[in-house]
Amino acid sequence: MDVSFYQNLLKIWEKLNSELDIDFVLSNAMKFLEEEIGAERSSIWEIDFDKNEIFFRVVSGDESEKLKEIRLKMGEGVVGHTISEKKMIIINNVKESPFWSKKVDSVSHFETKSILSVPLEYKGEVIGAIQLINKLKNEGFTKRDVEKVKMIAIPVSTALVNAKMYNELKNIFFETSLALADAIEKRDYYTAGHTRRVMKYSVMIGEKIGMSKEQLYWLSLSAILHDIGKIGIPDAILNKQAPLNDAEKEIMRKHPVLGYEIVKKVEGLRKALDGILYHHETENGEGYPEGLKGNEIPLFAKIISVCDTFDAMTTDRPYRKALSTEIALNELEKFSGKQFDPEVVEVFKEIISKEILRELNET
Repeated sequence: MDVSFYQNLLKIWEKLNSELDIDFVLSNAMKFLEEEIGAERSSIWEIDFDKNEIFFRVVSGDESEKLKEIRLKMGEGVVGHTISEKKMIIINNVKESPFWSKKVDSVSHFETKSILSVPLEYKGEVIGAIQLINKLKNEGFTKRDVEKVKMIAIPVSTALVNAKMYNELKNIFFETSLALADAIEKRDYYTAGHTRRVMKYSVMIGEKIGMSKEQLYWLSLSAILHDIGKIGIPDAILNKQAPLNDAEKEIMRKHPVLGYEIVKKVEGLRKALDGILYHHETENGEGYPEGLKGNEIPLFAKIISVCDTFDAMTTDRPYRKALSTEIALNELEKFSGKQFDPEVVEVFKEIISKEILRELNET
């Protein structure tokens, strides 16, 4: 193997072990492997241990999204045999192989002629497989090709396991945060469902403006926890059946800082802090707790501010009935540039409709 192969391998290894969202890196790794070996297609299969099935984690080609819907039983097809037997397979004429299955080709409308299939192992356990399809040169796949795939398989296996562990940890944070927010809402009948609606509105805005999956995750957590500080507000104020007086407002205004103080102690939630602390800041600098204005206000906080206010206006409160969607949107427009970020308001107006609101309120 030449020096350039090892140089590229090290770059891939570095990226696979530094990126949290690894699918893009995996796709590029397989593209590199296709070019290095001279294959027409490539894929990474992963095992769903809960369902005892195999699925595409990454697959190249025009029909990749459809192919990701395919599920094979353990032991099914060439990849199933590779995984169950824990051994590499070279098939340079699939028609002569007893393991060959046409299921994938029937979906992709692609003709598989030859396959190189190598198991992915982590600490002695098979977790999936790498496959290269159709060697472009006539000699077929070789042992030299196998060695190259095995070199890539080492960082890929580690990255898949790390990504799974990371996702499991993220899910724990998410579910725990949601359960805590729900528990706090039970103190106040009128805010039931508020957190979930604010989260959904916020994510809709985030998706519209092109946030990454990672950004959307932290935005959703920030929205879930935006009112966590209300755990430190007395019930007499939270459940008051009339508008708050000035002294009570001052106490209520402490909840962003209280929430910040609670969450900042959790290392794994620190990326959610901006939305918690600053969601009551305003564009004109008259908000709280720090009087930030304009671009000083973090984007998460700008988004949550709009969604929080809209939901508060469109749900019943002890001292008033819910406003209509139209009136609430007009109020957001009225205070755009003063209380709310104009761009966030415009995006929110684009995505909100009666149909979406009905769907969200039913969940």
